[in-house]
Amino acid sequence: MSEDASLRAAAYGQGRIFQSERDIQITEHHHHGGPNPVASRTGPASVRVALSTPLRAALQDREELREELLAAVDAGGGVHVLHGFGGCGKTAVARWLFDQLAPPRVALWVDASTELQLRAGMLAVAADRGASAEEVRAAQEGRRAAADLVWQRLDTSSEPWLLVLDNADDPKPLRDGWLRSSPRGTVLVTSRQAVDPAWTSVRARMHRVDVLPAAEAAQLLHDLAPGDHQPEATLRLAQRLGCHPLALTLAGGFLSQQLLESWTVEEYLERLGEDPVTLLDRGADLESGARERLSRTWHLSLDALTQRGLPEAMAILRLLSCWGHAPVPLAMLAPSAIVTVGTPGLTADRVESGLRGLLSASLVDLIEIPGADGRRVRCVAAHGLLLETIAADIPDERQTELYEAAATLVTRVEPSAGDGNTTRLVEPHLLAMLTNTISAGNVVSRARQVRDSYSIAGRWADALPFATGIVATGSAGTADDVMAIADSITLGEIIHQSGDFAGAEPVLKKALHAATARTEESPLLEADACIQLSLCYGKSGRDAAAAEQLLLRAAEIRRHVLGPTHADTVEPLYLRVSTLNLLGNYGESLRLAQQVTDLLPSLHGERSDEIAVRALLIVAATLQYACVAYNPVSPWRATTAAPIASSAVNIEAQGISWDLVWERAQAALDAHVTFYGADHPQTAGARHNLALVAWDCGDEQTAIAELRKTIEVRTAHLGSEHPWTIEASGRLAHCLGLRGETAEAAPLADQAYSDALRLLGPDHIISKRCAAARKAVNSAAPQDNG
Repeated sequence: MSEDASLRAAAYGQGRIFQSERDIQITEHHHHGGPNPVASRTGPASVRVALSTPLRAALQDREELREELLAAVDAGGGVHVLHGFGGCGKTAVARWLFDQLAPPRVALWVDASTELQLRAGMLAVAADRGASAEEVRAAQEGRRAAADLVWQRLDTSSEPWLLVLDNADDPKPLRDGWLRSSPRGTVLVTSRQAVDPAWTSVRARMHRVDVLPAAEAAQLLHDLAPGDHQPEATLRLAQRLGCHPLALTLAGGFLSQQLLESWTVEEYLERLGEDPVTLLDRGADLESGARERLSRTWHLSLDALTQRGLPEAMAILRLLSCWGHAPVPLAMLAPSAIVTVGTPGLTADRVESGLRGLLSASLVDLIEIPGADGRRVRCVAAHGLLLETIAADIPDERQTELYEAAATLVTRVEPSAGDGNTTRLVEPHLLAMLTNTISAGNVVSRARQVRDSYSIAGRWADALPFATGIVATGSAGTADDVMAIADSITLGEIIHQSGDFAGAEPVLKKALHAATARTEESPLLEADACIQLSLCYGKSGRDAAAAEQLLLRAAEIRRHVLGPTHADTVEPLYLRVSTLNLLGNYGESLRLAQQVTDLLPSLHGERSDEIAVRALLIVAATLQYACVAYNPVSPWRATTAAPIASSAVNIEAQGISWDLVWERAQAALDAHVTFYGADHPQTAGARHNLALVAWDCGDEQTAIAELRKTIEVRTAHLGSEHPWTIEASGRLAHCLGLRGETAEAAPLADQAYSDALRLLGPDHIISKRCAAARKAVNSAAPQDNG
């Protein structure tokens, strides 16, 4: 048998395969140099072409950074590193700069995502800059220092150049001489690593590439998906996506490429709530790699951290994903706190290393947030979409353990050295856990404390989300849980105090129904519900008679359970005074006000000081109401109920004078300042009452000054559209109009009336008062006879 017939050879990989008869194969393997010389000799098709996904829209943002990079290229020399969060557009900026270059400058692009691709790309750069095939081969085979060859050719290049090293997320290979500076050109590196010896060794100029400002993010969405989209909706979508460039690109790609359906931005926003990451990935091109898909872009960084021996980085992110998207105070991640809970995959001694790994990979940021007292609190911040992605990937079997640990950490954070700033920053995370079915039961007690502290401070808008979350935890509002019924009553009270009078009524009606079913077991619950529902009726002026009946029932229950001199028993009594005033029954209201005054010295119970202070204001207001009702020149008479026949009382015979009314109004304000503080919303109510009395007493300057202060406090604490703020604005306009200061009064009256009409309707007592103010101002305005 001849050799040719019996044995045939073919090249294969790093050797040859010999095929003989009877299917016997002999493989001859040759190995030279590095681990895979053949692979290392396989370079990119071109280094003159940007090896990145083409930009879907013209780059119009980051103008300052682009101008700085262009200036750096024009000046020549230096290394610049674009670093930041995955998907924030580092490669897009590099691609833009690459495309700007024109002769005589040369633009060179190298994929630095792996050591193999970096080496092959850089040797291709050497060949482009004039290295001979033999020189490149010698470098490939290890017979010549590869990095030295590349930089020799770059340093002696006849043309100035820009060298882009893209996706250098693991900078370690760059430390082996691949990254240098040269007077002949500029190096631009994109990396997720914010800190590395490779950067410091060449004195690189660092440029943080972060998410976009909201307006620029909305413009990018519009550019990617032009069409008849509402600008407000586009802005909301951009904000929902955290202004993250990759997420914006994916959303815009989806909206612009639909064939079978045509979603509006509003519809896309609605669908995002179901599974945001999956929906966003549908906007990626079919040929897109992992970096162009949101579901994988951040896992690339996490995988790299795991390979570096930092698996705890994922554990920390999972913990962060249990909380809200707000910055997390470092106190919540302190080893002393972690050691007390069983956080899956995380031990106290590895928190520091894991956090530093996340910081180096730009997955989180370390920021400082100024507190209310000026001191700054160090926090960890992570992008909301990253946290949603991580949360979606938590294994089911680990969720309960993880969320319980997160709940424990939230509830154990205490302010240090009297510092309440940390506690305030924990609250968004407490609220997030309150809305999670796994962790809600573990944090509800702490949430009640936060709710009550805000309510006491008169910050009802801040208390509202906690009150709502507590009720939504499951059993709230049902008739089989006393605490849940109490939570529902508190929710109705806070809704009302927040200014949503109409929204409070159905909540309190439901709570009253549930409380009534438990009267034998917990009669005070029914009384609480009656009082809060009566305020919805009485303060609106809509159904004072129904409010009166509810207060009578509450008084009966509390008198029976607590006794006649308990502070809680006196509360429905002084509230009845207000409803009697609304009914025009001033004789009965004055009699009851005197009864309340006589009870004040003997009050007892936890709320005795609070009830006494509030009662003083009601009594003072009652005297003012009665005097106004019988004073034909008072400007407030138009919106005061006319006295009913049975209450025709001789004010003078009872010794009631405007001097007495002023004295009581001033005493009520002083008591409120002492108990609540000068800037509390409850104190603003006493200030408002004194202003009305001052006007009727002829002290117009004091009236106007107190009304301005009332508006200032209510605007700061309640907002400009709270009904009580609107009412004070209407009263101020009324006074200014009567003084002839119509230039200020007219727009103020118009705005107050418009807001009251829109928010409360024409029949609400505040709307009627604003209408009266507007009428008075219009009557006082000079007439145009032209």
